[in-house]
Amino acid sequence: MSRSRRPLLIFLMTASLLLAYPELGLAGSWKFEFDARDDPSLTYSQDGKIIFLLSCGHAFALHAKYPGTPKTSGSASIEISNASARMTLRGEFEEPTADDQTTFVQWDLGFARQDPELYGKRWDKVSSRLLDLIAKADPLTIASGHQRYEIPRVDVPGWRRPIEKCGRGP
Repeated sequence: MSRSRRPLLIFLMTASLLLAYPELGLAGSWKFEFDARDDPSLTYSQDGKIIFLLSCGHAFALHAKYPGTPKTSGSASIEISNASARMTLRGEFEEPTADDQTTFVQWDLGFARQDPELYGKRWDKVSSRLLDLIAKADPLTIASGHQRYEIPRVDVPGWRRPIEKCGRGP
């Protein structure tokens, strides 16, 4: 093979791999951590910006980059899915900050703060379904209408149990 064709061959092989496995081209990573109050959070960042955040503190929060063009305020819904399950989340639009690109938020899995079912049996069922969906996703798809994006499988250990304890106290 001539030297002049080598760069072209390398480029074509790399392009083929990225087309076959688009997740290889993503500059993203999962992170699980506790804040100063010992509240857990699971984040997925891409290019240094958070695009997915699941956290528990004063409230259970799910923030995600809205697929498509987000509004600056008002009601919104997204569908989160894996190969075998899907779940519609109703929330609201939010303004992104300097550290994140999230433009959708849902608080307490849609339960009202005064709802006696918040952190009760029905809460456990919805929470477990969401956490199962996230844990088994490869990839995790976030969609609204025809717009969608994918996040690779969660690859950080030990994230689920602390988030399951949300609302249960120490």
